[in-house]
Amino acid sequence: METIRRNIREFDFTLVGALVGLAVYSCFALLAATYGKTFTSDQVPTHVLTKQLIFEAAGFIALAATAAFDYRSLRKVHWYLYGASLVLLAAVFGMHAVNGAHSWIQLGPLSFQPSEFAKLTLIISVAHYMASVDEQEFPDYGLKQALVIFGLWVPPFVLTLKEPALGQALVMFAIVMTMYVVFTKRVYFVLLTVALFALVIFLAVVALRFPDQAKTALTALVHHGVLQKFQAERIITWLDPNYDPTGAGWAVHQAQVAVGSGEVFGEGLFNGIETRGSWVPNQWTDYIFTAIAEEFGFVASSGLIVLFLLLVYRLVRIAGMVQDPFATYIIVGVVGMFGFQVFQNIGMTMYLSPSTGITLPFISYGGTSLVANYIAVGLAVSAALRRKKLRFH
Repeated sequence: METIRRNIREFDFTLVGALVGLAVYSCFALLAATYGKTFTSDQVPTHVLTKQLIFEAAGFIALAATAAFDYRSLRKVHWYLYGASLVLLAAVFGMHAVNGAHSWIQLGPLSFQPSEFAKLTLIISVAHYMASVDEQEFPDYGLKQALVIFGLWVPPFVLTLKEPALGQALVMFAIVMTMYVVFTKRVYFVLLTVALFALVIFLAVVALRFPDQAKTALTALVHHGVLQKFQAERIITWLDPNYDPTGAGWAVHQAQVAVGSGEVFGEGLFNGIETRGSWVPNQWTDYIFTAIAEEFGFVASSGLIVLFLLLVYRLVRIAGMVQDPFATYIIVGVVGMFGFQVFQNIGMTMYLSPSTGITLPFISYGGTSLVANYIAVGLAVSAALRRKKLRFH
């Protein structure tokens, strides 16, 4: 009984409140994006809102179950989870392609996306290795450790990239880099951070300064099979907003129009011209933010971002409170996952980043991603409930 009372006192209700707020946003956004539309004419899945409510219920159940589960047990089975995720990532190539990508496994009427769970198993395996290094009497944070971490990241990254699912692959990269920045010490942290910022800024400046040469380089990457043609066109559209506005640049152009037309308070539920006219493709998944921005405006959009910031803040707070490095690295990986996805998804609707097909966490339609995200938060809650405290009598 005392344990139950202590868990209730220490339970992070603010974190759960942020999740409830995101769930409300998701339902209103999906209602706005799909109301009055049909599968035949608008390619909207049937009963979107009803299914999302079921996914939300399943997600909260998954969160509660994960929070009740002792996360430390994952260290004993992390290799099995990691191996199973690789098997599932390979199994998708035996399935029928959906929208040109082998990303889903179909089991009768149900389907799921293995890459969503592969992100979690990657976090767990990398966190275990990093914690093992930290727990050594004389930990070494040199090149050997970096190579092992890189070796854990490469297989799921390559398999996901070959689906092709560039967005999910980039999320895996963001996860590992976020964890590594926290893992590495002293001069390694400074050098890595400076090198990453310098590389990103250099590539962005060169690409924007020489768009024709950038297009040529992207064409070469397509020719050698590094990128798919549509992926290169998404990057070109980011570099040149006027590129093929009725073809490759259509979705991003219409997304920007929808975001801008919402202004301060939005055009009102069911009154958005872009949303009602189905001008924005895949608005219930990749471009869900445009429905919020157009129909509810800047104020509601800002409220959504505040909820994401609150979620990340509470997760970072938990990471700072726990005294188990394994838990810390798991939470850091989850923060990197959410942070990158939110920035990338919202940024691509305003030309801040290239379009990569990443869903908006907790908001976009989809059962696999939603349940996986709730499990990720559940791991943080599990760590918070089991953190060790020093007691002096």
